[in-house]
Amino acid sequence: MEEIELMQQGVDSRAMFATFIIKLPKLFILAVAGAILGSGLNLFVVLVKLQNRCYVSETEYYVAFDKGQDDARHWYNDFTWNDVLATDGILGRAMELLGDGYERSQVSEMLKADILSDVRYLTITVKGQDAAQVEEIKDAIGTALNEFGVAKEEFSSIEKIEDQGIVQEEIPYFAWRAAFLGAVIAAGIGIFVTAFCFCMGSVFYTKGDIMLRLGIPAYGMTFREGHRNKGSSTMEQGQAKKLEAGLKRLTEKYSRILLMDASDGQEAALLQQEILDRGLPDASYFQIYDAEKDIKLFGQENTVVVAVIPFGKSYRERIADEIDYVRLHGGRVAAAVLTGADRTWMRIYYAHAVHTPMRM
Repeated sequence: MEEIELMQQGVDSRAMFATFIIKLPKLFILAVAGAILGSGLNLFVVLVKLQNRCYVSETEYYVAFDKGQDDARHWYNDFTWNDVLATDGILGRAMELLGDGYERSQVSEMLKADILSDVRYLTITVKGQDAAQVEEIKDAIGTALNEFGVAKEEFSSIEKIEDQGIVQEEIPYFAWRAAFLGAVIAAGIGIFVTAFCFCMGSVFYTKGDIMLRLGIPAYGMTFREGHRNKGSSTMEQGQAKKLEAGLKRLTEKYSRILLMDASDGQEAALLQQEILDRGLPDASYFQIYDAEKDIKLFGQENTVVVAVIPFGKSYRERIADEIDYVRLHGGRVAAAVLTGADRTWMRIYYAHAVHTPMRM
């Protein structure tokens, strides 16, 4: 039911837009990795094929139809010639010329007939692993075709007009195509995973996400240390004031505030240090939550819990489980703080939300 309610709330398109913009470098790297993998797999396939390259012979024959046999031109197409090649009139005669060293089924699999444009020009392809065998089969088929052209009333003759000799099969190497396909597939997977994780709602990006998915107010947010500028932006200053005001209200009402996360206290410790660095009044009231030690404090009027939720991490299920545990044992979760927000993400979110209500 909870998932249905979240879907009914709709997807925050501004947040999704900002998320995709932020992840563009990673998607690009993923696309490059996919291109390398795709071209590498193509190269591997080519190398395997090169180890088993066949010998190929292509011989072109001129098929002269007899006078008054115009209908025969329509009968003898690609399909017809491939069927006719396997009959006793051609393949059977070729087997007589080849002798007992060949199997008919094997020779049949090595043959292919093509009408590339004009029905009077027949191309016979012989493909096999042994060049000498290909040569012998090519000559035997040529003789059988000549005799077939004389014996059949539809033709006046079937004569060889071009023999391209015996060459090794060319193995196409589609490096750029494979690289492009690999890049598209890898980037597509990255986009799908990003969109899927976003729509699942397990990642928190805004204070509105916290309120929507956990049902507790978010007093403010902190930003990643590595992205700090010398002069804080108006957005950051505004969020800092909101956080300080919210935490001050808690200190005015409670004497013990437990900072709880779902990361063994790591996120809570970072927020506690942030509170000390900001020089907030009554900073000593804030303690890192310890489930085993602090469980006996639940239910006391002077104790309250604040959920510490990191930005951009899959966290909903874990923090929801911690919140349920606290409430089950009589504790109160008064609010939450979103920590480690990405400044660039927030700038994109705010810029995209200039003319629309924000869920911050």
